[in-house]
Amino acid sequence: MWPSPARALTSACALVRARSLMAVLFLGSTVLMGFPPVPVAADPAPAPSTTTPGRAASPPAPPVARGHNISTGRDNLTLVSQSAWVGPGPGEFQLRLAVTASHQADESLAVIVYGKLFARSQFQAAVDGDVYGPYYDGPGAGNTPVPLDDLVDDPAGGVDVDIPINSPSGGLSFTTTGVYPVQAFLEDNGVRTGPTLTTFIVYVGKDASTLRRLDTVLVVPVGAKVPIGQTGVPGPLPAASASTLEADAAQLQLWHVPVTIRAEPAAVLSLAEGGAAGKGAVGKLRDALAAGDELLPTTQLPIDLGALVSAGLTADLREELSSGILSLGRTLGQTPSLSTWAFSGGVNAATMAALAALGARQVAVPEGDLSALPPSTVDLTFSLPTELAAQSNTLRVMGVDSELAARSVQASVPGQTALVANQVLAELAMVDLEAPGHVRGIVVAPPPGAVLVPGFLSVVLAGLHGNPLLNAVTLSQMFRDLSVATQANGRLLVRQLEGQSVAALGGTDLLATARATVSADAELYGATYPAVGSLDQELDVSLSAVFSVLQRAALIGAVLRASESDLSKVRLPPSSSITLTSRQGRLPLTLLSSAGSPVRVLLTLTSEQLSFVDVRFAGVGSCRSVSPGSENCQLTLSPLHPTVLQVPVVVRTSGAFPLALQLATPSGSEEIASSTDTVRSTAISDVGLVLMVSAALFLAVWWARNARHGRRARQLVPRPADDEGPEGGPQADAVETGQVNARASR
Repeated sequence: MWPSPARALTSACALVRARSLMAVLFLGSTVLMGFPPVPVAADPAPAPSTTTPGRAASPPAPPVARGHNISTGRDNLTLVSQSAWVGPGPGEFQLRLAVTASHQADESLAVIVYGKLFARSQFQAAVDGDVYGPYYDGPGAGNTPVPLDDLVDDPAGGVDVDIPINSPSGGLSFTTTGVYPVQAFLEDNGVRTGPTLTTFIVYVGKDASTLRRLDTVLVVPVGAKVPIGQTGVPGPLPAASASTLEADAAQLQLWHVPVTIRAEPAAVLSLAEGGAAGKGAVGKLRDALAAGDELLPTTQLPIDLGALVSAGLTADLREELSSGILSLGRTLGQTPSLSTWAFSGGVNAATMAALAALGARQVAVPEGDLSALPPSTVDLTFSLPTELAAQSNTLRVMGVDSELAARSVQASVPGQTALVANQVLAELAMVDLEAPGHVRGIVVAPPPGAVLVPGFLSVVLAGLHGNPLLNAVTLSQMFRDLSVATQANGRLLVRQLEGQSVAALGGTDLLATARATVSADAELYGATYPAVGSLDQELDVSLSAVFSVLQRAALIGAVLRASESDLSKVRLPPSSSITLTSRQGRLPLTLLSSAGSPVRVLLTLTSEQLSFVDVRFAGVGSCRSVSPGSENCQLTLSPLHPTVLQVPVVVRTSGAFPLALQLATPSGSEEIASSTDTVRSTAISDVGLVLMVSAALFLAVWWARNARHGRRARQLVPRPADDEGPEGGPQADAVETGQVNARASR
């Protein structure tokens, strides 16, 4: 008989295990309501003891407890555990049921086993209670259900119902591998009471050795709603969530079954920062990953990827992914690859294209988010990867099975966990048996926000362990095992994402401005300045999906105001007038800083009437001329008191002219302050000096020439006599005579 791990999880090693149900093969021909239930018989009476002469008789076996584990209340059956599969050869399908009865003394338990299913649609109908066709019945078992008082108690709780299969002493007779529906219900004086419990027997015959096992990927989310403050530090997990994650981690470590883990860094960090149980859970996750489980990439905080991409924040997506991967690597000891992803929803073509640009190559997405398959592929469960066209990128995609995803949520309903888990295992076997000769695969992943309750995870992992029909693999391994599906014409089958476009992330109107201002703070104060790191972290945190649009806008606005306040601590004094009395002088400049730490700035001075000189200021920085009328000064301002500079310049002209001052970040990317001073120069410029010297020389030459020509002119004219009369006389005659002589001499 094949091992039964599911039963091993529920104390199946009890020393006393009586057979409470005997079903003998008898093929009926009508539907459920037309046939009596399979009779349930009590254990046969013990054989009389025999003794050997000369020896004392062996002590009698302790009596079997019956009917004590039945609760009083509304009629109901709950599956506690069952065999994951049976066979080949003689075996026993073991059920453990929790029974609640309103009138225990008058009620009995009936069980019906139906014939083999041949299609998944039949299986799904059976889960919903719609079971039809022949069933197994058998004479010689009393033809009456077993009274509840005669059911055998299980030491771990509930009652045991064991169905022999292919037993020489009778019971069910199966010859081929298949999935067989089982219905159990209560009767009160022949009238069915309470709901019907439907489960399945998975029988594995000798023919299973020639079948191909179904590649089965189980995506296990490790996450919870963690309180996150505006600094991004996750708070403590709620007690119930912490307990669930701790139990899931224990199951992952216990069963060496390959699974794919989708862990949220915030939840894992909260576990690691919790008590001993949380730290132990993180250690178990590390052990499971070291044993072969796969870890998927994720962002540091819960983020709506589609909304982020729609807002054009792909750079932020890259940073969030890097942070998430590093966080998981530090905490869990394994760094996930960006090539393989699994989504539960909320992904469209634009998002996938952005992820492809970051390295995504193979993904699993909900089947409902993919374009329809060709009619030729819908006869059976489609279970092969296809190519995925996402804008200009091509990836490989596998659809997450929607039916199994929904069942993983149903498992969280109290009293349904074990039943749903075994139904999932049986449905996986049913998918495999649809096309047992082909290599195929299937992905089981819960929808967004859902977790796998520990009871469900334990049953499924136990059922996958050593399963002769199911091959548990990681998502990456499945893509390696399976070839891309082809169409009838031999071409590769290509599908598209049909998810609707996602609205851009709201509340981010000021995000770019806030990031630029925080970046400017980082340049001024240094990236290690505590306030800078805190503000940058708050901007990253604001993108998380845990915040509403209004909350996100408020967080970003608060960061912008705080970063602008840090920038305003560095400033220039009010505009002033500077007087220079010589061609070469120094400009007295004052820079103000109210910051509590040194600040690095770029001071730019510009004036067309000045020439700047390279200079170094001890302990402050240096200035370097970048053009005839401009100079840049890289400076470090001392905290809490002004920094005074004497900047050497050469004046190119006299008069009054402007001097522009600009204070910016060291790279010059962000202006902090600006002002314009007035420079008054009373010095004589080179041009003025040349003009003055030229004018003086000109006047000197002119004066000298004029003085010489004046003396010659006076020599030609006789000195006038004192007694010269107004007309005639000796003097007049002399002049006239001189003029005549002069003309005669020419």
